[in-house]
Amino acid sequence: MHLPTIKSVTDIRKDAKNVFEQVKARDEVVVVTKNNDKLSVIISPDYFQSIVDENEALWEEIEMTRSKKDTKGEKSYKLGDVISGKV
Repeated sequence: MHLPTIKSVTDIRKDAKNVFEQVKARDEVVVVTKNNDKLSVIISPDYFQSIVDENEALWEEIEMTRSKKDTKGEKSYKLGDVISGKV
């Protein structure tokens, strides 16, 4: 990922087609401003999906860590013993 490009709403309005093509082709990130205030961010669908995938992976890792902490003191059994009815 490159550093974000900053464009005003006016710039987007004047050349929207080119801006969106560049975002998709180059995986650019464009921060849209209005009166020098951040208004929006434009990213490619692939970059958005990578953010979603990474976020899901991080949440799964957090949940696994919580689960391990919650069950740390519990007794565990071998699958064969459970299936055979030994436990």
